[in-house]
Amino acid sequence: MKITDEQERVLSTLTCERLSDSEVNLRTIGCFCNTRNSSIVDALLGDAYEEDESGVIAYYLVKNDKGDILFFFSLKCGLLYDEFIEGEKLRNLYEFYNYIFKKINDDEIDEEEKSVIRSLLEKTRTKKGIKKKDVAKILHKSQETITIEKMFDDGVKNVGKTFPGIEIVHFCANDANRDKWNKYNFDQKLGVVVFWYFIVPIVQKVMKHVGCEYLFLFAADLTEDEELITYYKANMNFRDKVEHGAAMPLYDFACKFMYQETKGLAAAKDEFFNSFNRDESAV
Repeated sequence: MKITDEQERVLSTLTCERLSDSEVNLRTIGCFCNTRNSSIVDALLGDAYEEDESGVIAYYLVKNDKGDILFFFSLKCGLLYDEFIEGEKLRNLYEFYNYIFKKINDDEIDEEEKSVIRSLLEKTRTKKGIKKKDVAKILHKSQETITIEKMFDDGVKNVGKTFPGIEIVHFCANDANRDKWNKYNFDQKLGVVVFWYFIVPIVQKVMKHVGCEYLFLFAADLTEDEELITYYKANMNFRDKVEHGAAMPLYDFACKFMYQETKGLAAAKDEFFNSFNRDESAV
């Protein structure tokens, strides 16, 4: 059933602003928490304000009419291409990622080293780049046969055809204010509404100025039933399969590459709001 006028009014009370638009945000983000993915929260509380201010990554805060932060997401430009990385280096990086991912839960690791590991995991996931000296800090105590030199070189990688896109880097709800969202009694999840109501319009505005063929993300989902991947597929139209040879399935270490063509966003957004109420009792 189509979204009602009252529901549209409620949604219009939500705001979406850049993190660095106000220094007040530096204080209010301190209350942000998410029990399922603390590393993403660490990114928000860490370098996010500086990165947003400099334009490296655009961070957005979604707030209710009281100024409470309900959600945050971030976007940056990116390219999809035929070949991501040569096989041997990918294997070495994959082994390293899995190794430090396991170490984060090791009770014998002190908090200082865990902090370094969390930082490396987030930098690897968001492709900010990792430094050799930071890798060495983690591997120097290890008996693993991961060779650092094989993970770093000065070569330039040639790729095939490229495809312009926008990447959703972070996508995270604030557990501290979930009750405030639940009081609206919408028949939709917060993240799904944020995607169609805020993110898609931003992408559409960008497309009026520059070419953008794909919207994509890397889903960090280690569950056996791929709960998060299913969520992105069912609610936001993302796919993880090759289609017409246009995009290769890229695997960002423990994350799964997911994408959709931007040309279908307008119709998909209309469909979402035309069937906003799946349960008529929610109206």
